[in-house]
Amino acid sequence: MAERVAIVGGGFSGLLCAYLLEQLYGDRVEAHLFEEADRLGGRLRTTSLPEVGGDYEAGVAELYDIAGNPHLRDLVRHLDLETRRLTGTPFFVARDQIVRDDRDLAHLLGARGIDQLRRFWDEGTRLRPPERYAQAGQPHDNEHPWSSRTFEEVLAEIEDPAARWFTAMQCHSDLAAEPHQTSGLFGFDNLLIDHPDYCTMYTLSGGNEGLVRALAERVRTPLRTGAAVEAIEANDAQGLRVRVATAEDGVGTLDVDSIVVTLTPPALAGVGWSDQRLASAIDAHLRHHDHAATYLRVTLLFRRRFWDDRFPEDYFVSDAFDGVTVYDQSPTREADAHGVQSWLLGGEAAAQWARRRDTEVVDAVRAAMPDALSDAERHFLTGVVDRWEGPRGVSALPGGVPLQGLETRHCPDRRWPQLILVGDYLYDSTICGALDAVLWAVTRIGQRMGDATPDPLSVFSRPAASGPDDPASGFFHDQALGARR
Repeated sequence: MAERVAIVGGGFSGLLCAYLLEQLYGDRVEAHLFEEADRLGGRLRTTSLPEVGGDYEAGVAELYDIAGNPHLRDLVRHLDLETRRLTGTPFFVARDQIVRDDRDLAHLLGARGIDQLRRFWDEGTRLRPPERYAQAGQPHDNEHPWSSRTFEEVLAEIEDPAARWFTAMQCHSDLAAEPHQTSGLFGFDNLLIDHPDYCTMYTLSGGNEGLVRALAERVRTPLRTGAAVEAIEANDAQGLRVRVATAEDGVGTLDVDSIVVTLTPPALAGVGWSDQRLASAIDAHLRHHDHAATYLRVTLLFRRRFWDDRFPEDYFVSDAFDGVTVYDQSPTREADAHGVQSWLLGGEAAAQWARRRDTEVVDAVRAAMPDALSDAERHFLTGVVDRWEGPRGVSALPGGVPLQGLETRHCPDRRWPQLILVGDYLYDSTICGALDAVLWAVTRIGQRMGDATPDPLSVFSRPAASGPDDPASGFFHDQALGARR
């Protein structure tokens, strides 16, 4: 009999899990995917802008090509997706000055500040070489001297206040947290995103949501949207059972052999657990891993891309909102074409503005436009706010402190090793981390089925699977729920 697997969550993690299980084990696995929302993709969301004949990234703005960790790039290549590299030196706007190079930075911070920045970066890169950065979130990170200290404590080693402020501002948007809310190691890892020896960034032509679309179009697993997993039951006599509620069918149940839960901690907290010991184990997992953070992505549409002569690259960083990354998501690079700017607010600034109306948020971003772009209002058309908070938010401290072993991280109740938790919050809050989590889960399921050395990465070296012969069996296919026969 086939291993019946329930996959809870239809974002990148859930879809990749379904795809890999199919490619590795074929008919030996019978998977079912449940997504509470009416769409698949999670934080990978590309939204159309008919006014400009293009799209913008409402969620994940870039993908990371990490030196020494090619897995995501291999998946993108396997799915035959076209990419475009993001360029960013990066430029900064700090205290109304545009900082393009070391000379500008020296003018902003002075000789003492520049010297302390160099010392800080030299020490940081010595302690975090590229080969360790490529394995971020693994248990060996507990040995790093900055893993048990807050980022605020690590930044305090920069004695010059201007240099310390600049460093915190530089990565504030990526962290989605304040320095005292995350670890020194995670804070520095986010600074290394700008280091070409560690990481480069790219997007997918046609939108980053193309990654989940390519997966969804290839799987035969029933993908059930509008299906909320209300509870997971576990008992020795009956095994595992998921209770799922849909608007069409009401509440149904499905008995399964394994469950892969790809929810964020705030969403995981909303699932009921029939077994008290299991519920206690999940509570302990949440206490260690639930460090919710908020993003606001505020996208501004302009009549023309008027900033090209001052900010010609794909993004710049502004000291507005304590540090914000501003992406150029214009459909073309022509100066006279429509312009699209996407401002990524994170941390306490994002949490505070998330309580305000969209119009107020858009007005605040317009007011924060750099003085160098004083002509922005003349070209402004409209703005859109996309909110990533609560169950849709990110983790400010992925993996928690200290990092747990992978077995404990993924399977919080040892009595039920076939109940596997997956998510980027377990590793590094990136798509790369989500992929690592899925690889662990798929390997574990294979081992349960008697495959001693499953290698899910082998799938990426093959030609990509084609879509299902019967379109009804693939994307957004519904299947009735019932007790397993």
